Amino acid sequence: MEEIDILNAIHGALNSTAMDYLALAFEYVFKIGIIWIVIGLLLMRNPCDRKFGATLIFAMILEFIIVYCLKFAVDRPRPFVTYEIDALINAFNSTSFPSGHTAQLFCAATVIGIFRRKYAAPMFILAIMVAVSRMYLYAHYPTDVLAGAVIGIVVAFVTIEYIMRSGRITVFVKIRNGDEESD
Repeated sequence: MEEIDILNAIHGALNSTAMDYLALAFEYVFKIGIIWIVIGLLLMRNPCDRKFGATLIFAMILEFIIVYCLKFAVDRPRPFVTYEIDALINAFNSTSFPSGHTAQLFCAATVIGIFRRKYAAPMFILAIMVAVSRMYLYAHYPTDVLAGAVIGIVVAFVTIEYIMRSGRITVFVKIRNGDEESD
């Protein structure tokens, strides 16, 4: 069985107007990961959540750099290009390997799951839904999605380990009443 057969099976099993809208919503909401940066910045407003917010931001930036370096290095065409499929999305020129959306969601799910365990299951369910939607849209092969998931999880753990070992976050400086305090 080839990867295109898996994509056709996923698309055939899930094909519906509701899935079309859901997959397109995921496509645009998680396009470049800005949502996670905003959430990270909001978290950093609370002194108790600064490490959480900084970890989320740094992990997302690192994930983005790694994914796009690999995309340019591997240069694998998307399935809808290779197989000339009239997919719901076909206007972008980026490459297929690895899946950036999947890496992004698994990275965020891992960071959020580590810092807030009660959100781990919903976040990983969302990450899996996004991964499936990427295949449903013929935007990625199964191996692209698998690689994205692995990259996202590994980047999250590396970032968490680095930030937790470093002790304090000194990148962000808060000024109150003329005094500087680092966190």
